[in-house]
Amino acid sequence: MLSRITILGMIVLCFLCSCQEENCQSTQRNHILAANSYNSKEYQAELYRLIKESPEVDYYYEMREEIFGQHYLVVAAYGNAFCGKLCMVISEEDANHIEIDKTKGYQGAQLIGLKYNKQKADYGWSALVYDSVEYIVN
Repeated sequence: MLSRITILGMIVLCFLCSCQEENCQSTQRNHILAANSYNSKEYQAELYRLIKESPEVDYYYEMREEIFGQHYLVVAAYGNAFCGKLCMVISEEDANHIEIDKTKGYQGAQLIGLKYNKQKADYGWSALVYDSVEYIVN
């Protein structure tokens, strides 16, 4: 009986630890991420650095944005010691292909196997460009 309670307690603890915070900005410990807007060059560069240094990162759909005619996919990225909003350039065709849109109910859906590339853009800016996603867990 005691072992069943212990196992159940461990399962509940694992479940609670795996839950992601709704608003990581309010608990942000990284001073660069905390001090900058998520769509700034500094924020994106720091978040990309943290992601590359982290062995495991989970991604969750936040929204699609259009800025000056360019479409962006904004995803929440959660690592062991950080969280933030990652912005990726995405073509309208790709966005429609994977059917990511707020009206379709994917807000907060986990993006498993998300792949993107870093490409040089104008004025020394490096843009992250969406490549693919294996599947979406809603």
